Amino acid sequence: MTAAFTFPGQGSQAVGMDKALADAFPAAKAVFDEVDAALGEKLTAIIWDGPAETLQLTENAQPALMAVSVAVARVLEKDFGVSMDRAAYAAGSSETAAYMSGVPIRRGKFAAYTLAGLLAAIGGLFLVAAEPLLALVGVAADRIDESARVVRAFAIAFPFQLVNVAAAFFLEGVSRPGRVAAVNLSVLPVNAVLAWALSAGHLGLPALGAVGAALATSIASLLGAAGMVASALTLPRAREREVRRTDRAAWAGVPRGVVALAAFGLVPAIASGLELAGFSILIALSTQLGDVAAHAFQIVFSIHNVTFAIAIGLGSAAGVRAGNAVGEGQPAEAIPRTLIAVGLAIGALGLLMLILRATARGIVALFPATAPVHVLGTAMLAVWAPFIVFDGIQVVLMYALRSLGDQVVAGVNSILAYFVVSGGLGWWLVHQGMGPMALVWASGLGMVAAAVLHGGRFALMGWRLRRQS
Repeated sequence: MTAAFTFPGQGSQAVGMDKALADAFPAAKAVFDEVDAALGEKLTAIIWDGPAETLQLTENAQPALMAVSVAVARVLEKDFGVSMDRAAYAAGSSETAAYMSGVPIRRGKFAAYTLAGLLAAIGGLFLVAAEPLLALVGVAADRIDESARVVRAFAIAFPFQLVNVAAAFFLEGVSRPGRVAAVNLSVLPVNAVLAWALSAGHLGLPALGAVGAALATSIASLLGAAGMVASALTLPRAREREVRRTDRAAWAGVPRGVVALAAFGLVPAIASGLELAGFSILIALSTQLGDVAAHAFQIVFSIHNVTFAIAIGLGSAAGVRAGNAVGEGQPAEAIPRTLIAVGLAIGALGLLMLILRATARGIVALFPATAPVHVLGTAMLAVWAPFIVFDGIQVVLMYALRSLGDQVVAGVNSILAYFVVSGGLGWWLVHQGMGPMALVWASGLGMVAAAVLHGGRFALMGWRLRRQS
């Protein structure tokens, strides 16, 4: 028999809930006793006796609903033989579903890792066919051999990055964004130090130039993937919830889950691919503008990877908070939560923008290059820096839209912004004779377009949610 468990979310609480169940079934009473002991206070008194004004406070309503749901699940399991092990689906309160649904969590994790492994096979294409792929996107012929070595070094990172993403989304799905942020923030300085050492030959390591910087990213990706998987395997009650199981039975339902994940993520996946294609067009165009322009744009792009990681962190948090609002049965609450994240993104990346503009020369000088490259890179960074604020806004809004189930429109917006605006505008501006600065303006205006498109869609979604509530 296939079973589905739907747990109530915030707003469904009522004084006296589950009192009769606890009186009739020892298994339910034991749950409430455990909750009181864990919290060090009599939450059950608030649940059963009120007042309602105290129960409806979030700090009381959330654990109360979780206790009630777990109590019902324990009674079903111990007294009626209906176990969560049979659950093919669990939804509703994210905290309760994450606490109880070991099987759906395990299947979701394995499905995500399996899909990541299948997609990682694509990385092999970059290892064996780097030269023709670079020629296809328009890289100058005399730069193909050198660029192919960099591409192959980056391709090593591809499977690790996919595992990293799969594990990160799994952790966010069970309301553990803090673990994701901790791993990402730990890996960033490692990547920076390795890139510095391997590109210029510091710390006794060989000087490999751009290949060294790419290898640093691959090594950091391996460490990040290991950290994310370890974070998933060490979740609270991971053993009891069978998250760590790897036997054949644990993989039951995974093929169907992979198909479902692939279908759900088809448009976002296409959008991500075309987004990368848009930036690839800019990189290819930079090689046609000469070595100085190509190297200077590579420096700016490397700095963008760091600022983008900050935006991703804020976006992940916004996505989780918006998803929690949906799980609580109050999707309209996703609006203020997302707007708070947008404000934080503007503040954090606005401050970073000021730092980049004030220290552009010093930051660019950290990258080994010739004097002309440093001069052009400094000028490019000064123009590009303000656009990172829009990058932060668009990432937060994109994650929020996906959490609200609007991933298709969010994907189309990204295609328009980065493939059409960044890639298309970059090609047009370069061929209009605007020179290297065309790459910066095309990249930045793509971020602005994404922020505007996602912002417009989020405003429309917010209007609809307010009308429904």
